Amino acid sequence: MVPAPHSSHAPHAFLRLERGAPATLAAQLVEQLRRAVLEGVLQPDHLLPSSRELARELGVSRNTVAAAYEALAADGTILVRARRAPVVAHVPVRAGGQSAARAQPAAAPPRLSRSARRLAAVVPPDRLDALLGGRPRSRPFGVGLPDLELLPWRIFERCLARRLRSMSAEGALHHDPRGALLLRRAVLHHAAVARGVRATVDQVFITEGSQGALDLCCRALLDPGDAAWVEESGPLALRAAVRMAGARPIAIPVDDEGLRVHVGARRAPRARVAFVSPASAFPSGARLTLPRRIELLSWAGGAGAVVVEIDYEGELRFDGSPLPSLLGLDVEGVNDRVIHVGSFSRSLFPGLRLGFMIVPPALVRAVAQVRAASTRSPPYLLQAALADFIDEGHFARHLRKLKQATRRRRDFLLAELGRVLPAAVRVRAPAGGSVLTLDLPEGSDDVAIVRALAARGVDAMPLSRGAAGRARASRAPGLILGFGAHAEPALGEAARALAAVVGEAIGAGGRRGGEGGGPERLSGRRRRRGGCRCSRRTRSRRATGWRARPPRGCRRGRAAGSPGAARRALDRRRSRGCRSR
Repeated sequence: MVPAPHSSHAPHAFLRLERGAPATLAAQLVEQLRRAVLEGVLQPDHLLPSSRELARELGVSRNTVAAAYEALAADGTILVRARRAPVVAHVPVRAGGQSAARAQPAAAPPRLSRSARRLAAVVPPDRLDALLGGRPRSRPFGVGLPDLELLPWRIFERCLARRLRSMSAEGALHHDPRGALLLRRAVLHHAAVARGVRATVDQVFITEGSQGALDLCCRALLDPGDAAWVEESGPLALRAAVRMAGARPIAIPVDDEGLRVHVGARRAPRARVAFVSPASAFPSGARLTLPRRIELLSWAGGAGAVVVEIDYEGELRFDGSPLPSLLGLDVEGVNDRVIHVGSFSRSLFPGLRLGFMIVPPALVRAVAQVRAASTRSPPYLLQAALADFIDEGHFARHLRKLKQATRRRRDFLLAELGRVLPAAVRVRAPAGGSVLTLDLPEGSDDVAIVRALAARGVDAMPLSRGAAGRARASRAPGLILGFGAHAEPALGEAARALAAVVGEAIGAGGRRGGEGGGPERLSGRRRRRGGCRCSRRTRSRRATGWRARPPRGCRRGRAAGSPGAARRALDRRRSRGCRSR
């Protein structure tokens, strides 16, 4: 510490400069003098010592004090004049030692724009708190999460390192708002093979995930007050993007054949945009049938609207052959009315933040202008690495592995839920995608069930709120479960936790597949099999096989605790016609 000398004529005893502190001596001096002025310790018109005098008092160099005075003069705290001592500037000070600037009551937060207020109304407070206060996590039944264990990290790392080592001036100075040409080519080839897309590379834009593509569509196509079709339980981010543009999202119901186009044509016949998920609607996984696809494109042509095809998990189709994307249909005018949106967040990992959109030729320049005025394109290095990952065949192999694992997990979870859930709960099996839904009995509080599951380390979404996060009386209670991010053991544990919570919530008596959840150990619980009330088995503590042990009070033979007595009781039951072992 370098204390200032106490003197009767110099009110600078409050100055304390500490050598070795993170801040320089000059910065410390600036901060302490400014605080003294703002708090009224140094009054306006107070003469400060010259730089030479104050440097001598503090035991520092004159340059240190001169630099501090120069900084204070620059922000108007003091006035420095040639060949005269510095003087404290006029800063309003109130009685009590607080400056007027600091004495003001806490000001109201800055006023948000209308679009920001609309967006804030869409995002639920609990969702915002989770985003701001929690660390990203992947828990069983979480929706929209991939299994990071399936990704070939070493291969992707090699692609990234190779591109970093060979970075060229073209890549370092990349400026095309559509994205890197090499990734656009790779994406187009993959979309043509996997989804039947027919387009040119000039129509492809690389975006910051699917959300970046949806936001770009809204800013390019929607005006305030316009109507836009969205699926009734569609993603929250889509509704937020529509409202951010000042447009009105019109919820259209989805059934087993996909979007109910005739309902949309009745509710909003002049909508500007229709956002649909033909390959796998959320959360049911319903596929838009071919007749409805034709009906949708016919409506769009007559209304002058654009159809935005959101292809989240179109490649994860398990039952039946997948239909081509809308851009793959041989329908007149389809290339002028459809924007295809895809993402790598669910097939690779969300942190990659890469997606793509394929726009009609007539909209390429307009969308490029909107893009050039805002975010341009994602980092070139990631785009180049992903292009190599796709071109070398790693992405296609990963997708095959991902599809096999997702189907295996779906089948396992369906069997497990059918075994442990109460009979009053209906499980809807998806034909594709990585989510399934549970229908709960009427009157069930699915929001409370979700909270109880979260306390047990299991994530889920309440079906009554839908993806929009708001409750509606017309929505039946239920749960949305994701099963793509975790292997079978974790899904099994989560299913048992789910059964316990749901059973307590709805007070169910019977269970699917019998009263028990499999063989029980020496826990006092009993498993019932066949038609005999006393055919119950338990595993011996020392033996590896099953041994019969009738319960106490059995009317067909009483058994002591010894193995011999248990065997004799079993023989008596068999002699009376009991088939149990």
